[in-house]
Amino acid sequence: QMSWQEYVDVQLLSTGTLRHAAILGHAGDVWATSNGFNIDQAEIAKIIKGHDDFSILQTGGLTLNGMKYTFIRGDDKTLYMKKLTNGVFLRKTQQAIIIGVHDDQQVPE
Repeated sequence: QMSWQEYVDVQLLSTGTLRHAAILGHAGDVWATSNGFNIDQAEIAKIIKGHDDFSILQTGGLTLNGMKYTFIRGDDKTLYMKKLTNGVFLRKTQQAIIIGVHDDQQVPE
């Protein structure tokens, strides 16, 4: 059985479509993260609140790992944010929130 860290490393990062990735529990705990991708508790809290009410992200954006992203669009499962050619998606599942970050070198799938 694959660990959450293996999922980040093998299923998300090794595809070459993402620069960074993380998996968070709904309670705000970090299950796995890519090397060098640091998410603080304030960012995690905003991600969790933003999935319940993405107007929070529409007005203030979201800073992740030192970069501020602007809200582009979202629904009850997936939120999309962007800064220039960099982007981030936040996908809520039944158990977790999956974060994927890409830059102009990757084409997200």
